[in-house]
This record gives sequence, C-alpha cells and structure tokens, in this order.
Amino acid sequence: MSEVGAQRRTLVQELRAIELDHQRVRAGLVALGPGERLPGLYLVTGVSGGRVLLPANRVAELARRVALDRVPGAAPWVLGSFVWRGRPALAVDLGVRLGGAPTPALDAMMVILDGAPTVALVVDEVHGLAEEPLLADGATGEGEAARLLVGACRVGEESVPLLAPELLERDWVEAS
Repeated sequence: MSEVGAQRRTLVQELRAIELDHQRVRAGLVALGPGERLPGLYLVTGVSGGRVLLPANRVAELARRVALDRVPGAAPWVLGSFVWRGRPALAVDLGVRLGGAPTPALDAMMVILDGAPTVALVVDEVHGLAEEPLLADGATGEGEAARLLVGACRVGEESVPLLAPELLERDWVEAS
C-alpha cells in the first residue's frame, strides 16, 4: 500500500472515531433533558403527518424518490435498493419504520445519509433547517420506534423527535 493510501486509511478511521464520539456526546446531552440548545444544524422532515429532526451533518444529499428494485425477504419498511453515485443504496420508508403510515409515492423525498451502508430515508417532505434547537421534553415514540429516537427538540412551538440515523444503518447491517 502506498504512503498516501495508508495516510488516507488512518484519517478515515480517525474521522469515524470522531463521529462515534459526536453521536455518543449528542445522545448524552439529549438524555440530560430539556433546557440546553443542541449544537449543530438539523433537517426538519415531514413523516406520517408529523415531523422528525435529522442531524444535517449526516445528510449527503436530498433527492426526489427514484425507481427502486425490490429486496426479497426485506422488512416491510425497506422499500428497495437503488444505485447512488455508483454504489448500492437502500431506501427505507421512515414513516413505516417509525410505526406510522407509509410515505406516499408521489412527491416523496429521499434523504440520503452519508454512512455505510448507504441508506436513503424516504420522507413525505423536507420543511427546512433548525439551527441549535432547544432540547425539549417530549415523547420519543413507543415500542420499536422509541429505540430509533434519542429525544426531542423545540421547533417553533412544537416538540419534534430527534432521529438517530446511525441506528437505522445498524438495523440494516444486522438484518443483512
């Protein structure tokens, strides 16, 4: 392996470790409850008649829903696979995954995450961005959905659940 290749691999490993620390710290801050601002920028998405926040630093791209290939034996929330920028990707219906209604096919948006494996969250719509939202009390869901949500933040007058995208990626890795 070349020296540049070894340096690149080392930097990628270091970046992954920093991202894991960031996720751990964010979850720890959320667990302490309301009253503080959650640092960073968050994408506000519409899902099953409600809204969900996603860390914007995890979003690689926003796109309209594309044609998908069925994945035999996949969970009901897996809509299918597609190729994104030359690599395989998986589309997840976030509404169904969180225990809600399926996302309508027309005008749906895909929030493509930057992790590995490449996962695209299919949502009803994208509302915009929230900068350093205030942590809030609020139900993070029930049952399986609660496991994917790490807390809630105030967006306007509404308490909006905060999704942990790394847990969705882990679901797919464990199911594969």
